[in-house]
Amino acid sequence: MWHETVRNNAAAGKTMQRIKFVRKPLTDYARFLFDWVIADNVTAGEDYRIVDLAECKVDLPAQDFWIFDESMVVLLNFNPDGTLRDREIIDPAHSAKCFEWRDLALKESVPFDEYRA
Repeated sequence: MWHETVRNNAAAGKTMQRIKFVRKPLTDYARFLFDWVIADNVTAGEDYRIVDLAECKVDLPAQDFWIFDESMVVLLNFNPDGTLRDREIIDPAHSAKCFEWRDLALKESVPFDEYRA
């Protein structure tokens, strides 16, 4: 179902993009994502990019967030054990910093297939 959504959005000219931050050695979860999830997302049309934190030259936040249509930012808040606690829509007046972080992360990232090679 997710891959169908990605394919339909790509066919409609929409961009779906994600950045995954990793550090070697990869965690078990990151290896699972690389082996079983991300490649299929890329095949479906998602622009999935990787930032290797060991090679990152800029200071980026640990806060995960989503950006929708360049207008809405949703923070993802996690519990100490890594499970999702909640999602929080932030005031658009405070979104600019998230856009800056996104732009910095994109500059530091490489496409998934390139990183995996």
